[in-house]
Amino acid sequence: MRISLPNHPLRHALFLILSLTFGFPAQAASDAHYVGIAQVDLGRLLSPPPSPGTSEEKSDLEAVVEASRSRSPQEAEAARADGERSVLRFADALGDGFTAGKLTFSLPFFARVGGDIHAIVGTAKVDFDRLRPYIVDTRVEALRNDAEMSPAPHHRSGSYPSGHASFAYAAAILLAAMVPEKSSEIFARAALYAHHRLVAGVHYPTDIEAGRIAGTVIANVLLHDPRFMADYARSREEIRHAVGVD
Repeated sequence: MRISLPNHPLRHALFLILSLTFGFPAQAASDAHYVGIAQVDLGRLLSPPPSPGTSEEKSDLEAVVEASRSRSPQEAEAARADGERSVLRFADALGDGFTAGKLTFSLPFFARVGGDIHAIVGTAKVDFDRLRPYIVDTRVEALRNDAEMSPAPHHRSGSYPSGHASFAYAAAILLAAMVPEKSSEIFARAALYAHHRLVAGVHYPTDIEAGRIAGTVIANVLLHDPRFMADYARSREEIRHAVGVD
């Protein structure tokens, strides 16, 4: 069931909880760095997740059960590591030069992008109000890294759409535009980043697909905003120099 909480105090409380949980700064729609909730209303753009009890929902859940049961220790370790929402997770695709020490502008730049995505997706999570798969079925054993804290935050954070997948695909679109020479590697890394949410047992396949759509829409809005593009150009120059493709 979808709920609508325009201007309701609970919505603002949930924003604060989500922000404390995942490390992005709390912000209202008017406090967006580049793109805000008013510009990207995922509650209107995304189709609802499968309804509880339907064959689609059961299939969605069984995919999570299978992924969590069949994961290897190596996959589990990788999924835990990808619990961190940071552009540095793309170092696998961009090479050894893609490090914090060489990205003094780009790291806070992508953190600001992540904060906007977090606020936009957080609103949709409240709207769609989907329970996490491990809450629905005890066969699912969820994995979390230290950045995701205790199990409790996920009980306060809806499952649909996936915030990690939204960030992964938005970041991939921006990075691939900056470094088209490595676009295949970047998008492959984004797909794995998002897939690890299924492996970790914290998202359904439809959550991840909705995150892919959300990230794509948000990135498109960003790339058409002149104020954003000024910072994007500076980040692009820094990243291309860091990874040695100037």
